[in-house]
Amino acid sequence: MRLAATLVLIATTGAIDAARAAPAGADATPQPGSSPAGAKRPPAESIVVLHSRSLEGLVRRGLVPAFAKQSPVGVEAESQPSPDAIALATAAGRPADLLLVDDPSLVAAKLSPEQAPYYTAVASDSMVVAYRAESTFGKAVAAGRDWLLALDAGGVRMVRTDPAADPLGRRTAFVLHLAGTYYGNDKLEARLLARARVVPPDQLVSRLQRGEADVAILERSRAVAASLAVLALPGEIDLADPGRAAVYAAATVEAAGRTWRGAPLAIAVVPLAGSPHPAAAMRFADFLGSAPGRRAFDASGFLFPPGFPAKRALGQDP
Repeated sequence: MRLAATLVLIATTGAIDAARAAPAGADATPQPGSSPAGAKRPPAESIVVLHSRSLEGLVRRGLVPAFAKQSPVGVEAESQPSPDAIALATAAGRPADLLLVDDPSLVAAKLSPEQAPYYTAVASDSMVVAYRAESTFGKAVAAGRDWLLALDAGGVRMVRTDPAADPLGRRTAFVLHLAGTYYGNDKLEARLLARARVVPPDQLVSRLQRGEADVAILERSRAVAASLAVLALPGEIDLADPGRAAVYAAATVEAAGRTWRGAPLAIAVVPLAGSPHPAAAMRFADFLGSAPGRRAFDASGFLFPPGFPAKRALGQDP
């Protein structure tokens, strides 16, 4: 069987940095009844959203500015310090109102139903083969070589992250396991994982961009943000289809003292039972599934499977 994959070159424009507010000196304090020209009122209420590190660009350059145009509620967004650590407060100790995560199974593993009774899957992603077009791998696929044979060839510098420390490391293993099943090569996963160099999560994309690596298995949204060339994978492999949850679950990884199973990718908003501002938090959660919220997700390369947004109990697959 020919190893089918679609070659797509994705290029994105850079996002505009958020405007920085200049600190006001004592002389700038407005008098009662006055309002300096151009001054913005502080938000009437502010919520804390803690998010997965992989969603940094989406949150800060997409969702938060778009929400600010729709609501007077302020948003303080803070990245989780570790992908597998679910915190319920900022580094400064301010209680969180919402979590925005790229792996709902982590929430079920770390929090109780009393802390987070449910989540809502608002968007999806897909796993792709991301690479430098001018690399050995890139030239091979451009010449028509099947992607899996090109990936398995000598001289290709593949990078991945540690499955015990990073969800992407586990997703890479899931994809390779599923590819081995799909293409009838059960030795593929172990061979490619052994060849790939393990790098820190915050260095994987930058190494591809600097030419220090050729290829990685990556979420499409991250490839979009990095302007990398990508190969779209079959639906049986790419973890993008909620209807194939049983297929994906056949891939397992032993890491960090537990067994992880493949599951459909989902970006999920998780309201916290201890939220100091539950009504304001729900305004932000509802915004994510609105037309302006979806436009922010779409601009960052995310997908919307049929039936999304989808409310699910803690521990239930998307």
